[in-house]
Amino acid sequence: MTIELRMCVIDDIKTVVQGIANQINWENYGICIAGTASNGEQGIDLIKETEPHIVLTDIRMPKKDGLEMTRQVLDMFPRTKIVFLSGFTDFDYAQEALRLGAFDYIVKPYTPQKIIEVVLKAKQSIEEEISETQRYSEMERKLRESLPYLRQEYFQLLLQFRTTPEQAKKRWDFLNIALERESFIVMLTEIDQFTEQTETLPMQEVELIRFTVHNILEESLREHTKGFVFRDQTNRFVAIFNPSAFLNAETIAERCRENVNKYSKYTISIGLGEEVQEIHQISYSYSQAFAALSYNFYTGGNTVYSYRNMSPVPQTLPRYSPEKEKELFYCLRSGNLQKASGIVDELFEETVNASMPPAPEVVKGMCDELAFLINRVFSEKLTLEEMEKIERQQYYIKNLSSYKLKELQDNIKEMCRIGCAFIQKRHVEDVNQVVEQVIAHIRQNLSSNMTVNDYAKLVYLSGSYFANLFKKVTGMTVTQFVTSERMEQTKAMLLEGKQVQEIAQALGYEDRRHFSELFKKHTGMTPSEFKHLYTK
Repeated sequence: MTIELRMCVIDDIKTVVQGIANQINWENYGICIAGTASNGEQGIDLIKETEPHIVLTDIRMPKKDGLEMTRQVLDMFPRTKIVFLSGFTDFDYAQEALRLGAFDYIVKPYTPQKIIEVVLKAKQSIEEEISETQRYSEMERKLRESLPYLRQEYFQLLLQFRTTPEQAKKRWDFLNIALERESFIVMLTEIDQFTEQTETLPMQEVELIRFTVHNILEESLREHTKGFVFRDQTNRFVAIFNPSAFLNAETIAERCRENVNKYSKYTISIGLGEEVQEIHQISYSYSQAFAALSYNFYTGGNTVYSYRNMSPVPQTLPRYSPEKEKELFYCLRSGNLQKASGIVDELFEETVNASMPPAPEVVKGMCDELAFLINRVFSEKLTLEEMEKIERQQYYIKNLSSYKLKELQDNIKEMCRIGCAFIQKRHVEDVNQVVEQVIAHIRQNLSSNMTVNDYAKLVYLSGSYFANLFKKVTGMTVTQFVTSERMEQTKAMLLEGKQVQEIAQALGYEDRRHFSELFKKHTGMTPSEFKHLYTK
């Protein structure tokens, strides 16, 4: 490091001063002569005015000697390097000057080279001190910049691990934490539906969202109390603040929620722990805030939840109506999705609308059990291949790490939908097979005059149920279908040259006139007109 240093020369012998100040080219050594003086008093005034880095002075001078001047100068400018010019007879004075803090002394007679050598030694010492000062300044700057991260690390340790009061207070002063030393509340804040709303956004925009919410929380707390906010997870922030003398914690939290909703397009959920008195108790308030925040499970977000206002919750699994459960399983076995979905909604409503809503993890346990039972119901009806999708859905429900009530409910209903779709598909296939069996019999026995009940008996069904199935599959009643098939067969027989009477008898019609009327109704022509048109 090369810097230009200022030096003053003080001696009551004018030639000595001129010789040192003017005959040595100090600029070559990075030193400029700030001024000269001929006695101690002038020297003090000069030093006050120029604040030199180095003072080269005689030890014996009129009005004020070098020792007294040294005391005054080092009191004012302790980093100034004072070098004395002394004779052999002044040795004791020189030793005393060193004890007072002088840098060095030169014994007369001295050469210009000796003066240069000692002055450069003083310069080197000054440069090293300046370098060390700059290094410490840089370290202090870096420390100041890292303090927010060190504070965050400190609080994260306090939140996660219980400690002693002594250990908790150890780093408080060093980190210059802007909170009162007693009474703390932990507020846990989560951005609602953060993953879903940001999964398609670039990282820069995601970071901007986090910064915005963080900043709003800090400013909102600052209006009412002292607090410290830091990011805990991707979409979660921790705030530790002192209680306000004017507003309770719930009101402050509500202000934070309202401001985020007002000044950003996002909503937040907030969990509040209870007030603790000591630093080392912060982990208790954090655990309570975490438990309170979990209750956004019920509302989906944009709400403040206070641990202080939470009622004790049952730790056993909630039980819904066994009758409804049985009804659900009957619906699943028959593939009745609409009815099954309605019952699932009723089961959830029955569970969560109790006088004391169970803790979210308790409801999650209920859902896991219900999913297991639904899996067993479908396993009685479906193939192993079909059950793979059911089991994947059950596994997904069981391993949900972050969930809301509606998400659990929708996933249970989705499990019902998958299974019912397979059962309905199989039901349609079975119905089609039954109808196709009857259709084949009809086509092979067009002359028989069987009733709907006769056809139903062929497939072991009641007449009314079979009639409904048949119409659902074909779009026609059994009678309409039989008539249609007979009329199509009539067309073929007419084109073969057969007589109308012969065809009517072959197809089971005893009344030729009735037969002709049916044919005309079906084709728009009489049998004779049809035959004449197509057999020219």
